[in-house]
Amino acid sequence: MENSGKPAIVFGVDILPGYSIESTNKQPHYALVILHKGKVYETYEDISFSRLIRLVWEYKPDVLAIDNVFELARNTNELIELMKILPSKTRIVQVTGWGSEQASVETIAREHGIEVHGKQTPVKTAYLSAYIAYQGGGAVIKLLEEKTKIIVSRGRSVSHGGMSYDRFKRSIRAGILNVTREIRKILDSNGFDYDLIFKRSKGGLEKSIFIVYAPRDKLYGLIKPFKNKSVRVSIKPVYKNKLVFEEKIERKTLRGIILGVDPGIYTGIAAIDLNGRPLLVHSSKNLDRSEIISMISKLGEVVVVATDTRQPPEFVKKIAAALNAKLYTPPNDLSTEEKQEIVNKLVEKYRYLEIKNTHVRDALASAYKAYTWIKDKLETIDSRLNEMNIDIDAEKIKISVIKGKSFAEALEEELDKYLENLREKKQLEVQIEKETYSEEIEKYKEKIEKLRNKITYLESLVRELVKQLEEKDRIIEDLKLELRITKKKDSGSSIYERKTYLLKQELETLTRELDKRDKEIEELRRRIKELEGIINRVWSGEYIVVPRIKNLCLNNIKRVRSNIINNIIYVDELYPLDTDTIDYLRREKIGIITSRDYGELYKDLRVPVVKAGEIVFMENMVVVNKSIQDEVKKAWDEIEKLNSEDEYRKVLRLIREYKEMRRKKLKQT
Repeated sequence: MENSGKPAIVFGVDILPGYSIESTNKQPHYALVILHKGKVYETYEDISFSRLIRLVWEYKPDVLAIDNVFELARNTNELIELMKILPSKTRIVQVTGWGSEQASVETIAREHGIEVHGKQTPVKTAYLSAYIAYQGGGAVIKLLEEKTKIIVSRGRSVSHGGMSYDRFKRSIRAGILNVTREIRKILDSNGFDYDLIFKRSKGGLEKSIFIVYAPRDKLYGLIKPFKNKSVRVSIKPVYKNKLVFEEKIERKTLRGIILGVDPGIYTGIAAIDLNGRPLLVHSSKNLDRSEIISMISKLGEVVVVATDTRQPPEFVKKIAAALNAKLYTPPNDLSTEEKQEIVNKLVEKYRYLEIKNTHVRDALASAYKAYTWIKDKLETIDSRLNEMNIDIDAEKIKISVIKGKSFAEALEEELDKYLENLREKKQLEVQIEKETYSEEIEKYKEKIEKLRNKITYLESLVRELVKQLEEKDRIIEDLKLELRITKKKDSGSSIYERKTYLLKQELETLTRELDKRDKEIEELRRRIKELEGIINRVWSGEYIVVPRIKNLCLNNIKRVRSNIINNIIYVDELYPLDTDTIDYLRREKIGIITSRDYGELYKDLRVPVVKAGEIVFMENMVVVNKSIQDEVKKAWDEIEKLNSEDEYRKVLRLIREYKEMRRKKLKQT
């Protein structure tokens, strides 16, 4: 499925026996299996290494899966070179894992529901590798790029005392500020990606640090290290090219994270989950963007990045962009008192928290302030999912909604994934024989489609009403402006008074109209929510649709007879009763459900009359819990028992009458 989050095209490869990557005389040969959306698309039993690379460029797969990456290259350097020539979207995955979590292909395959027996051929191993990677297993190989650190600091220490002490300090700080500006100008003009961390001081900067996301050699000829009496510039490479094994392609359980950041020479970060529980607080000197992202990504997916200032620092903006997360800024800068109050409450609730400095405090307060910003939305999602009672990943739905999708879109995506997983694991079993219930299923589908169409209509109506409200708002603003202009022109004239009166009258009319529209919109939204719940209940099989009639009369029953699927009808008003109708219900074995309790009336009628629990009313039908069928059946069973007892008593009466008749005849003779 397109929206399942799984890779569309996966290559699974395994080296053939008799070939070795170490050989310098001949190319290694491989078995190759290509999966497209989880299905086998193509199989190659024997292809050379060069043909494998050509096919990779032809198909541009999302994943190249193998049980041992050193079947593709002899060492790390060659693997790095191989990664550089592959398409940018193609990731190499070692499906057997890495380090302490590493296991055989067979073991990993069994964890993903595939039974493996006997000796594996290269083609079979290639298929298993592809399938495991498609399901989200294995470790992704990632190439760490180099970073370069540029440090701008004072060139000499300032001795204590003396008349020139303050002047020297201001001169040094101004020099650091000027050099920082010059370096920033060079980096911007040459298109480098970088983070800038600095410490302000009176008269300029105390120190600044650039983290440039490029190798050292890219800066040659642009920025050079130097030192004079006031300023020193030092340049240090941070990383060299190396391979790391990243976490799995797709986590089975995804946790949403809110990240608070307090940037500076000492940077504080704090992470809380979507329940407001702190997961991490940390501060460190010269903490750069990639280190923060690497650290926080292990906890889950960041959905909101928060700061404590109304104008967010550039550093925080870049982190939010890199993580594809929402950026939260408070309406006004958070005061020290407000931040301390937030953190005190959290420390009181979560005793394990250690707030070591103000950087951690500010980051945690920012994260929790962002949590309160989205808390109502999260609770609404929980409430709606609880009503639906479907076993799907609520966390993923919350993440999707926070990132901008509607609840309906996010829910539909997760339902698609849920149904797809049921099909893949063979857990979706047909409960009803198709030939017996095909007509019933089709009727349910038609009703559900009608409900969906009604929801679509209501949503379009809401959009139209919103447009009308916006137009009314615009008219009100125009009228207010005209009123202000009129007041200025002639505050004492009768014309002004007349216009003022008319404008007030029109404003009151429009206000009443707006209130009316607001109520209509709220009612439509409530109805849409109710219809969504009905659809999901019917679709899941937990609830059934029952025809509804107003009065219990024979014509009404015959009119809806073709729609009576479960031999149950709902009746608004039971009385008056007539014999023909009751006889028809007995003959057709049709039970009655109502919203009232009629006690043991069913014993007199010899037709089930059952009070339903929760009922959702619609124009010509009701939706009730499926368990009502069992209650109706139980009533029929009791009626059958009563009928049998009546027959038994009737036979006894006939026997008594016969004996009495015989006794009289014997006396006469």
